[in-house]
Amino acid sequence: MFKNRNFLKLWTSQMLSQVSINLMNFYVLTQVFGRTQSTTAVAMIWIASALPALLFGPFSGPIVDSMSRRKAMIVTNLLQAGSIALLFFRHQLFSFYSVVFLYSFFDQIYLPSQQASIPALVDKKHLPAANGLFLLTQQASVLLGFGLGGVLLAFLGNSVTIGIASIALVIAAIAVYHLPHDQSRTSFMEKDFGKFWKDLLTGYKYLRSHREIFLPLLMIICSQIFISVITIILPTFTHQVLGISLNFAGLILIVPGAIGALMITRNLPMWLKTVRKKVIIQRGLLIGSLTLILFSLVGLVPTGRFFLASLISIGIGMAIACITLPSQTLIQEKTPSWLRGRVYSQLSFLLIIGTTLPILAAGTLADIFGVSRLMGLMGLALFVIYFFFRKRGDYVLANGFGI
Repeated sequence: MFKNRNFLKLWTSQMLSQVSINLMNFYVLTQVFGRTQSTTAVAMIWIASALPALLFGPFSGPIVDSMSRRKAMIVTNLLQAGSIALLFFRHQLFSFYSVVFLYSFFDQIYLPSQQASIPALVDKKHLPAANGLFLLTQQASVLLGFGLGGVLLAFLGNSVTIGIASIALVIAAIAVYHLPHDQSRTSFMEKDFGKFWKDLLTGYKYLRSHREIFLPLLMIICSQIFISVITIILPTFTHQVLGISLNFAGLILIVPGAIGALMITRNLPMWLKTVRKKVIIQRGLLIGSLTLILFSLVGLVPTGRFFLASLISIGIGMAIACITLPSQTLIQEKTPSWLRGRVYSQLSFLLIIGTTLPILAAGTLADIFGVSRLMGLMGLALFVIYFFFRKRGDYVLANGFGI
């Protein structure tokens, strides 16, 4: 796989794009939390990121499938670089939300284009490893953005950090520029609204009619809720429970989480030869449930909280990898290449629909009841999902949910 130069170019674009967005997210998160000390205000960052997907997400699939994915990634990378550069000139609270909204707007084209391009560049037998590498890169970029973001801001300052993020996106666009030219099936400019709407419904009908990918979609949504809620309560958890600065949270929590994801990613291709994807996802749900419950008890430990939190974070990373990687692989294997853009845009839309309310509720509940109780409740909820998946997963895979 690493001998595939075209895959390496796409991976480079993904890596630089993820590093940039996490640097931006960390910068915005610290600015908003520092000014408000409110988990609800931090949650509004994710709402600003969700709005473009709610308004535009369902239509991005037909657009991606109607144009060159290579060109789509080039243009959106450059526009995202410009979006981050706006932080040089805007410092009001509302402006932080505006930049997040704008970046997410362009992401509605970039992400489906990127995900739909992987199977076109990688052999089917290498898809689990390719998806694993992309997830690992995502985790590593969180490590750099959240783990080292505080260090970069402290020693290089806001302007230099913002500049690094913008330049990385320009380099990401250059990497994608050197991918092979791909052809769209139908030019977007040639489509009338009726054809556009028909393409949109095609993606939705495909999801409904192919039951074998509906449950993996649900598991990815579950994983994203898991990740998003943990992210928005991270500042409050580090401040109230661990009693440390947010600048050091990444080194204590994000780095171990990335190590946990790496452990799973490294062994997953070998496991998939003998173990069903459903079983691996099932184990991820159980690990995630146990680690959240343990996190809720960290505040009760008189000493060694840093070490305990780091150890539990390894389990969080393992759970995310176990749930996400097999689900992504199954979706890619079961979706025809000409329809992948629409399927992934529908997935992005469903992710936003599924995570918006939990994020708002989590921010409010964390402010009212505290992050420890919230983590305990999340752990119990995840255990209920695990129990359902274990008992009814095979039935759902075969018959769907009846919708």
